[in-house]
Amino acid sequence: MRNRRAGRAGALAIASLFLMAGTALADSLAADGDQITPGVQTYVDLGSVAPGATISRDVPMTLFCAGLRHVDQGQIVTVSEVGTTVPAEGGSITATDATIGPVPSGWADDTGGISGCAAPMTVVSTTPSHVTIVAPTVPGLDYAFVVEYGRTFEPAGVADASSITGFTSVAFVLDVVDAAPADGVPPTFSGAPGDIDVVTTDPAGAVVAYALPSATDDTDPTPTVGCLPAPGSLFAVGSTAVTCTVSDAAGNTATSGFTVTVHLGGVAWESPVSPTGTVVNHGRSLPLKVRAWMDGAPLAGPARFDLVPCGDPTTVAMTVDAGRQVGPGRWMTVLDTRSLAGSCYRVEFVVGDHAMGSFDLSVVGGAASSRCAAHRWANRHS
Repeated sequence: MRNRRAGRAGALAIASLFLMAGTALADSLAADGDQITPGVQTYVDLGSVAPGATISRDVPMTLFCAGLRHVDQGQIVTVSEVGTTVPAEGGSITATDATIGPVPSGWADDTGGISGCAAPMTVVSTTPSHVTIVAPTVPGLDYAFVVEYGRTFEPAGVADASSITGFTSVAFVLDVVDAAPADGVPPTFSGAPGDIDVVTTDPAGAVVAYALPSATDDTDPTPTVGCLPAPGSLFAVGSTAVTCTVSDAAGNTATSGFTVTVHLGGVAWESPVSPTGTVVNHGRSLPLKVRAWMDGAPLAGPARFDLVPCGDPTTVAMTVDAGRQVGPGRWMTVLDTRSLAGSCYRVEFVVGDHAMGSFDLSVVGGAASSRCAAHRWANRHS
């Protein structure tokens, strides 16, 4: 910190030497390197820049009425670069001309002899000096750049050489630092879903909900994840590719995908079961005969019947093996109701993980006997 302050103080001293080189016997001219801060700043801290960066500043010039000698009324003062100071490590500073005036008629007049200013007066340049700095490519602190200005007068006037006292200069100090490396590492998925299979009886397809995958990133704590088609979309019968994309704040992206397959299936219940509702006395046996197909073909393989209490789709009261397969896509078994309470049940025919269809069953008699109400609710299986 001590070296840093010393460097900045050295740059300020350079600017001060230029300003103090003459005695305040005449008007003064100051270059304002900072147009944001009120007043005239002849020393400006530009902060940190990248190696080799180019920095541009417009520097207005202000003419102050001071002392006993003055710029003549009606004159235009042109301020031009006459010298620069740059760090030993390299870089450059250049400045274009600035113009001030014409000097107004109310300005102090010394054509008839030296005289003071009747009141504080200033004139600001109509055209600023455009300063361009190219920073060194070597990282370091407190690099000082100074531009010194000379001036000319038009038309020539009385005692032009002594009408403005001192040097006109502006100093800029900057630090050259290596830029932080750009984030080029994409996020990674940490919980992409696997392929999903669902069965529907609707030829239009099925609404499929799934959990968005999670993702992590080395710099962004909350990368953005989205999938198309989105969760809860209607998926047509057949296979649909889902693409998930994650992006971080730097714009890096990664993708992952899975497949949603919607099967068109159905069942046909045979007598004595009725798909609109079946009633059986408690203790009696009920033949269960059903045909099932998926994607236009008869199903095969293990199957079962799940009895789910009406109004409680999360509980399975009884599971019955579907029995023997008596033909392509056709099963037959017998349901013994003696272990059931008198109540309403939904009987689901399940092949693999898919509920292919169901009917409502009322067991009459026995404990807590009741019939099924006129209602329907979704299968527990997707």
